[in-house]
Amino acid sequence: MQDKLLIVTKTKKNIEYIENVITNFPKTEVILKNKLITSYYELLELVYRANIYKETIYMKEILVKIKMIEYYVKISLNKKIINFRKYEVIGNNLLELNKMINSWIMYEKSK
Repeated sequence: MQDKLLIVTKTKKNIEYIENVITNFPKTEVILKNKLITSYYELLELVYRANIYKETIYMKEILVKIKMIEYYVKISLNKKIINFRKYEVIGNNLLELNKMINSWIMYEKSK
């Protein structure tokens, strides 16, 4: 199934990447691991919801979810669960999503 919405495609690629990254999380960090993957799937759900309803409230929820994911990734880096390179890749992906969502919000407000 091909998605027409670029944000959906980017989010799915981010999920694939994070799934590969979290496979190496230690068993002691199961809560952090679950929070990360759950947040990504909730992010995807919010993107779909925002696309259907076209309301900025859902888009703002996406931005909050991105901030939480950034926090979980930062914790993972501080605990040395992931290396700086993975942190950088995830951060850049989230930054790109953040910019896309902010542009989307501006577009919806200008209507």
